[in-house]
Amino acid sequence: MSHSKPLLIPWLRIQIDSKRYPGVQWTNLEQTEFSIPWKHALRQDSSDMDILIFKAWAEGSSNGRVHGDPSVWKRNFRSALRAKGFKLVSDNKNDPANPHKVFRWPDEPTSGANSSAGSQDQDDPDLFEDYGFPIQESQVVPCFDVYLQADSPASQDILQECLKELNIGPEPEGTAGFEPPPEQQQLQNPVVIGGHALPGQQQYPVMSEGAVGEAGLPEQPAHPMEGAVGGACDGQLVEQFLHTITKTSDRDNFKTQFRITVYYRGVKVSEQLVQNEDGIRLVYRPDLIGPVVDHESGLTLVSLPSPGAMLDQTQANLTQRILDKLDGLDVGVSGHVVYGLRRGGETKAFWSFSKFDRNKQPQEISKLQPQPLYQFKDFVRGILDFIDGRDCPPCSLFFCLGEKWPDPDNRPWEKKLIMVVVVLTSMEVLKDMAVGGGASSLQSVELQMSLEEMMEMY
Repeated sequence: MSHSKPLLIPWLRIQIDSKRYPGVQWTNLEQTEFSIPWKHALRQDSSDMDILIFKAWAEGSSNGRVHGDPSVWKRNFRSALRAKGFKLVSDNKNDPANPHKVFRWPDEPTSGANSSAGSQDQDDPDLFEDYGFPIQESQVVPCFDVYLQADSPASQDILQECLKELNIGPEPEGTAGFEPPPEQQQLQNPVVIGGHALPGQQQYPVMSEGAVGEAGLPEQPAHPMEGAVGGACDGQLVEQFLHTITKTSDRDNFKTQFRITVYYRGVKVSEQLVQNEDGIRLVYRPDLIGPVVDHESGLTLVSLPSPGAMLDQTQANLTQRILDKLDGLDVGVSGHVVYGLRRGGETKAFWSFSKFDRNKQPQEISKLQPQPLYQFKDFVRGILDFIDGRDCPPCSLFFCLGEKWPDPDNRPWEKKLIMVVVVLTSMEVLKDMAVGGGASSLQSVELQMSLEEMMEMY
């Protein structure tokens, strides 16, 4: 027989007093503060005893039928605490001997109306860790075309002059030819990124060959809840968003496909979708027909198109020069990190999160070791920021071959000979859902707690 959902405050007091759950106990004589075991499921010493209180609340609040897994039980329990005004006093979840959290009993029962305010609880340090949110897009500014047309009498001289400005050619011995800005240096790790060992220039992580979309990656919704406001629509969007982000990332890997669009001097010359979740390698191989997977790295080879059909022969010659000296540019996924690696060659590669980037600090892709470009937890942090009223996080990477980017002189992306936009499609789906539904529709304690738990996991 079904029974009504218990009230959390009297229910929890009974559970603490019963001493049935190891580690669930009062921590002061006044019985205003209590301890809850808070052990990460991936710890070697984790056991079923660590989740008994979370499971008990899951059973009690769902008529005895337990839904989801232990991580869901823990998330729902924490959401319930915040909704009722419990305050986090001490966070010791990383204690090697006794991982736990201490909460303070609310002064008086509170209603669910405080649930959104609980998401701003400054007593919880989980909410305020520095995750290094990536650069946001800014507005484009006009600038002058620095290239001349091929019908000039001195076109060959112009070609040689332009070549001097391109970032191709041998690098000085002992240097990569460019010092990345401080924020980029902080991301670099020569051995491990995001808890996963990344490949060196000649060695690659173990990857499944030709992996293509059988893992059930999220698909773009036909109508991403446009204009949804209040009531059931908000709840439906939150549920759909949670389901989608869970399919996008598990405890081991971030899952995505890649949509690659190539522009020559601002004109789109090719676009294709690559379903290989391991990543892609940009090359210039006119002989390639259809998708080809490199057996050594597991990456799908994507050949840039020939510039031969361009009407402007000076532009075509410069573009061809860059392509001929390109050995390869890897954009791959390792764990929850999207990384980049230039595979030798004389053509340098630069990147940014925006084609309208105006920070004037070029960011070069290293050819010495894989370099982290985007971490999934940064995207999750960006979604939380969006819920709080800031900009939605990026889902695309912009690469410029042979020329510095972002441009030191603020020349626009349309003036670059070769720009390649790589869209991480899983992030794109989530971003479209968030923007389509609106930040207010995502203001759910359950969603915010889930996102924070993800960030703890990574």
